[in-house]
Amino acid sequence: MSPVRGLALAAIACTALIGCSEETTEVVKAVPIGAHDRCKMCGMVIVHYPGPKAEIFIKGADGEAVKFCSGRDAFTFALQPENARRLIGFFIHDMGKTGWEKPDDAALVDATKAVYVYGHDVDGVMGNEPVAFTSQDKAQEFIKKHGGKLYAYKDVTLELLDK
Repeated sequence: MSPVRGLALAAIACTALIGCSEETTEVVKAVPIGAHDRCKMCGMVIVHYPGPKAEIFIKGADGEAVKFCSGRDAFTFALQPENARRLIGFFIHDMGKTGWEKPDDAALVDATKAVYVYGHDVDGVMGNEPVAFTSQDKAQEFIKKHGGKLYAYKDVTLELLDK
């Protein structure tokens, strides 16, 4: 084999290996929560209860959203090590854009871009829960009315939820 041909084959092999090792980024979008959808954590029919809802997309779920009756349940699921490493998308109702009794799915936002109020006096379906806002001003208004403390997405932990 000629040296030029050997170099060409090596270049092709390297290109193929690089292509195989690149991780593809899946882009997912929030989907409506249906009338019969059940919470992954507790099995309750999601729309029968007030407060923010959430949905998560994980690798290996064939593009199907894993849905939750509360942000608390969604964070509890998402923060489990076996789920955290497979997380593709996490959407939660922005409570600065929708009502508490029947949140509008048009207000589902990227959970990683929201701030959260926790430790407030408004009970969610699973007790105290991280309430999402994309507006700091709306979050501060909520705190003035209901108490609580402001947290960044990265600061919502299992330890916090256990308080």
